[in-house]
Amino acid sequence: MQKVKLAAALACALFLSACDQTLYSNLSESDANEMLVTLLKRGVDAKKSAQGDVFSIVVPEEQLVRSLEIIGEHSLPREQFQSLGTVFSGQGMIASQTEEQARLAFAISQELSATFSRIDGVLDARVHVVLVQHEQASGLTTPPSAAIFIRHTKDSPVENMLAEIKDIAAKAVPGLTYDRVTVMTELFTEKVKAPVLPVRHWYDNPAMAAAAVAALFLLLCAGGIIAARKLGWRLTKGESAEPKPRR
Repeated sequence: MQKVKLAAALACALFLSACDQTLYSNLSESDANEMLVTLLKRGVDAKKSAQGDVFSIVVPEEQLVRSLEIIGEHSLPREQFQSLGTVFSGQGMIASQTEEQARLAFAISQELSATFSRIDGVLDARVHVVLVQHEQASGLTTPPSAAIFIRHTKDSPVENMLAEIKDIAAKAVPGLTYDRVTVMTELFTEKVKAPVLPVRHWYDNPAMAAAAVAALFLLLCAGGIIAARKLGWRLTKGESAEPKPRR
């Protein structure tokens, strides 16, 4: 009997797992939590599972497409930016000056993107940095510049921080001036919204309606029984059921 119960439980577990699909795996706990909250708020029956130090998000098979649309719209999971130390670590052969410039520009772009992505309500942050360029043939010098793109929600303070954002970028890039920093912002508009569930009344459910009718019938029967017993008690005491005439 015990083996039969164990086999039945295993079969149920396999059946339920077959109905779920792994949406994303190898996530950090913070990324998994953010993805889980985003999906749950939009009506997806998502679950988080742990495999050691990494996590996965599992959703019902019928909600897989909708879940993919939601996480794509919210730029999840967040991009992992590289630091200056990561970009310049493990160098082998001696790089040329052009390669060093390109690597430095990329590293600064990554650092600034990581900084701006930490502002409340920011979904995407991209920074493109061009360092100073000297053309030996013509002797011309092109000053550095930076272009910043930020996609944010309506509750984000980004629009009130544009001056501070430009100032941070100007101070992070060697030789860059405030007037050569361009910032473009985009307000996030949610397209995949939570489904609006219809308002259901108790009488819309046949079972609940039948139960309500049965309960009402029982109450009426109980009231009739109580009234009949009271009338019988009065008759046994010699009282007439008819009201006495007034004199």
